[in-house]
Amino acid sequence: MNSKEKKPSYFRPAFDILAPLYDFGVWLVGFIVGGEKKFRKLVIDELDIKKGQRVLEICCGTGTTAFMAGRMDAEIFGLDIAMGMLKTAGRKAARRESKFGLALANAESVPFKDRSFDRVVVSMGLHEMPISAIINTICEIRRVLKGGSKFVIFDYHKPHGLVSFLQRLFFVFTEHETARDFINFDIEGKLKDIGFKILKRTILAKGALQLITCEA
Repeated sequence: MNSKEKKPSYFRPAFDILAPLYDFGVWLVGFIVGGEKKFRKLVIDELDIKKGQRVLEICCGTGTTAFMAGRMDAEIFGLDIAMGMLKTAGRKAARRESKFGLALANAESVPFKDRSFDRVVVSMGLHEMPISAIINTICEIRRVLKGGSKFVIFDYHKPHGLVSFLQRLFFVFTEHETARDFINFDIEGKLKDIGFKILKRTILAKGALQLITCEA
């Protein structure tokens, strides 16, 4: 991991500073919407990881989803722009004697070769980026995925009615304007433009979350 990796303009230092508290925060938010472990399991099940496959998690945070993927006897890599997150992930890996690679890098410039992964996942990461960065990130994911391989996105979705009001209120205290932009962005349309085939889109948490499965 190179600590001198240049940060994008939208990077928030809080990702480094609050890394030790990140897992608790995710658990708390997950508890509100039905359980963090349940949603992580949905993501892992959707990836359908096979033994020996190469799997990349973009915006891996402290590596919780990557650890779950590692149980499938696959080769796991986690990428994040926040050194604090990766340090926490590294400590967790050492405690569990888990083996997976960690890369400090901008998701808009993935440091891996073309067509080098069988699965890529981004869980609650795209909404932290401006739309231009989301598009660049998806293009990079398309580049590093092998043909016919899966890409899974788990993130916010724009709900309606009371849930929409509650989500907007939640965003006021926990998110930035990029989250509001994300839920209004035609992510499916852009995925198709970049060359992905949409296999399935599942709406969760009464419309507040979504799980998208694509094929490269």
